[in-house]
Amino acid sequence: MAIHSTAVIGPKVQLGNAVEIGPYTVIEDEVQVGDGCAIGPHVHVSGHTRIGEGTRIHAGAVIGDRPQDLHYGGEVAYTDIGANCTIREYVTIHRGTAEGSRTVVGDHVLLMAFVHLGHNCQISDHVVVANGTMLAGHVHVGTRAFVSAGVMVHQFVRIGRLAMIGGGNGIGQDVPPFCMLQYDQIQGPNVVGLRRAGFDDKTRLAIRGAIKTYFFNGLNRVNALEEIRATGPLCPEVEEFVQFVEGTRRGICPGHMSKARKTLEE
Repeated sequence: MAIHSTAVIGPKVQLGNAVEIGPYTVIEDEVQVGDGCAIGPHVHVSGHTRIGEGTRIHAGAVIGDRPQDLHYGGEVAYTDIGANCTIREYVTIHRGTAEGSRTVVGDHVLLMAFVHLGHNCQISDHVVVANGTMLAGHVHVGTRAFVSAGVMVHQFVRIGRLAMIGGGNGIGQDVPPFCMLQYDQIQGPNVVGLRRAGFDDKTRLAIRGAIKTYFFNGLNRVNALEEIRATGPLCPEVEEFVQFVEGTRRGICPGHMSKARKTLEE
């Protein structure tokens, strides 16, 4: 264990084995740090925060601080960071806001510099969030989604599994699994992401067909879902897509046919 002499560690902090803590870092009481974690200089970790083993936190990050919620009155809430995550410079992650609630970051997540996660965000495993992106409270991001730089995500928005969000977008509605979004609209399937994830040709074709039917056939939501289900037994991925759409509370981001045509015809 290597703890710099200028670091301030609360007496109730629980440190695992082989933990490294850099200069001028402050870790307050009730924090748990797992085995093999490396916490850089000028980091501030507070609240009831748990950091999983092997996670690396770079300079200036602030983890587990009070939520930016005017209704917050000091309730006990939590921040859970998974194992083997990378949290780069000046990332901010706020604890939950309601009593007993949590902000959760899964395993193997990469948060690049200056990312902000608001209270009660739920980030699944193997997610990448690029530089300067800001997620408001209660945003959910599915497994292996990729959120590019400079994206702003409205509170309570859901981003589905293996979705790809292009840089500089503002997102106010849900993005279904397996979709690619740019210019604030769905452009088609995340073709590259599906291939990299090992989806076979048949599954990719089924996903593409469902996305085309829902976004680009001129049907309303109810009729589009009926048409997708009418194709017969759905593969698990298309069923996931349909259930995600059916479960939306904020609505689904619209599709843009002219931008999507090339993707859908490939």
